[in-house]
Amino acid sequence: MKMQPAQIILCFRQVIDAASTGDLEKKIFEDSYVEFLMQSQAYNPDKQFRTFTELKAHNPKSNSLHYKVGFAVGLYLQELGNRIPGVTDCLGSKELPFELYHLELIESDTEDRSQHRVAVNYVTPPLTLLHIIGDRLLLVSPEQTGQPDAYDTFMVALQPQLAITSYKPLPQPQDVHHIAQVL
Repeated sequence: MKMQPAQIILCFRQVIDAASTGDLEKKIFEDSYVEFLMQSQAYNPDKQFRTFTELKAHNPKSNSLHYKVGFAVGLYLQELGNRIPGVTDCLGSKELPFELYHLELIESDTEDRSQHRVAVNYVTPPLTLLHIIGDRLLLVSPEQTGQPDAYDTFMVALQPQLAITSYKPLPQPQDVHHIAQVL
């Protein structure tokens, strides 16, 4: 069965906690925890609550901590050159690009650093999905526009924490011709 090409956006979720071992992960863990401690004081002036979960339950405005804590790690993520760390094509030669990222504060504790967990959600630019072959996505990079006779493609394996978050079927050439005739 032939698949209709589609424009997709992927999201990769990288969870970082006290057990994370990479240099980038350690920096994100430390700086986001320190920023959480500072920023959470505004929502917890009497120090009644220890955890982020408790804080959210008693002060819904504390949900802005996701955004505020994210500023502490922005420079580290800019250093990645818009490439998702650890997510490569099937040849291992090309890292998947990202256009946006969002830091998510999963949990934290003002008295127990080991409870601090964040996720960095990397969002790709629109990619063209040509086909799914087994557990692999056959993609066209976002730099290619127009309709050439042949595309430079790459394949990415489906894996935990990688999801298609947007899917838009692209019109087939015969669909475009049919639409023009109707109009």
